[in-house]
Amino acid sequence: MEIAERSRARVQERLARLEQEFGSTPVDQTTFSVGAEAYQRAVERSREGQVDVHAFVHNESGDVLLSDADGSWEIPQGQTQGAERPATAVERVVSETAGVACTIRDAVRATICGVRNETDPDDETVYRLSIVFDAEINSAALEDGDAETADDPDVSIRWDDPGEVAVAELV
Repeated sequence: MEIAERSRARVQERLARLEQEFGSTPVDQTTFSVGAEAYQRAVERSREGQVDVHAFVHNESGDVLLSDADGSWEIPQGQTQGAERPATAVERVVSETAGVACTIRDAVRATICGVRNETDPDDETVYRLSIVFDAEINSAALEDGDAETADDPDVSIRWDDPGEVAVAELV
């Protein structure tokens, strides 16, 4: 019971802080099974207090930022580091993955993920928190040309209409 109780308590603490910062946010819960290696990563990330963060970053036209993640287009996503606040982590992740700066507008949804070890059903469920944020690109970044990422050939981004298939699949 040790892992399950501690990880659930960490998730509840993070949800309380999220509510203090952004007000009431819809919370979903899901449980899924993963292989032993992915389960161990979930346990370690839980021990470290990491939260998964995702960002819907909009430009002035309302389009959503996607970055190239090994051949597939995704919204920017990553994990908190150390005692980093989830909103701060989103700003860092967007900068690192897309090469642009953003401002968080709101927390859209939080999901409590129960992770089970599919190779050992006797292992306890570990709980992780995943938060989706809504953000806008900093207008100064657009003026400076940062949104084009022309200076960094390793960063590849595109803007999709929120109604387009690529974005709709991510919601």
